[in-house]
Amino acid sequence: MRVFILPQDPPFGPFIDLSGEDHHYLARVRRVKVGDRFPGSDSGGGRWLCTVVHIDSSCLRLSLEQAAAAGDLEQHSIRLIQCLPKATKMDLIVRQATEAGVQRVVPVYSRYSQVKIKDGKEAEKRLARWRRIARQAVQQSGAISWPQIEAPTDLKALLHQLGEAREDEVRLFFHQDREGADTLHGCLSKSVKIITLVVGPEGGLSVEEVELLRSKSFVPITVGHTVLRTETAALYAIAAIQIVMHERNAWAPT
Repeated sequence: MRVFILPQDPPFGPFIDLSGEDHHYLARVRRVKVGDRFPGSDSGGGRWLCTVVHIDSSCLRLSLEQAAAAGDLEQHSIRLIQCLPKATKMDLIVRQATEAGVQRVVPVYSRYSQVKIKDGKEAEKRLARWRRIARQAVQQSGAISWPQIEAPTDLKALLHQLGEAREDEVRLFFHQDREGADTLHGCLSKSVKIITLVVGPEGGLSVEEVELLRSKSFVPITVGHTVLRTETAALYAIAAIQIVMHERNAWAPT
């Protein structure tokens, strides 16, 4: 555990009492003892020093001290719009995206998505699972903050709702067709603070969806000559963006 995600957000009192899954995780899985100290984080990325002050069979009490802000705060944010893949692949995408520092994940239905969650209860169940996976990923990786996971929606409806891109925003979609694609370095070389990224499902994006993406200022990017699985493409794309963003200040002028 690199950091413990607190089950509530500030303002806190002098103590916070944990029960249920959080009590089981710390008392039974991590086997913490009274006096143990470890880093904590709220959902907004606020940092806290947690000290165990009491443990019994059903409750664990922590005292909290506000810690110094992380020195390596991201100067940019990534929003992943992920077309829903088959089976449990979305679980993996959420976990990897969280570890890679994505701030927002929006699952969407596209024309070639092979998953349709029509039942409201099933959608709520999936959403709760994804949020739980994101929280676990933050605790294991020590990511600065955990992403906002949104309920599944329709890709076309979402795109129609988007306004104009901000001056400090770049919109990208990763496409298997190299023809007409731009370079990632070129797209991220300007003063960018927000990256909105679309990754298609197993069957790719339809011609109509590509045209709609272009009309909303999305730029096509490719990740090489091979066709990647959607779960691989998502991580590949996020990692590539993060590396370019982290290293762009070190680029030598040409």
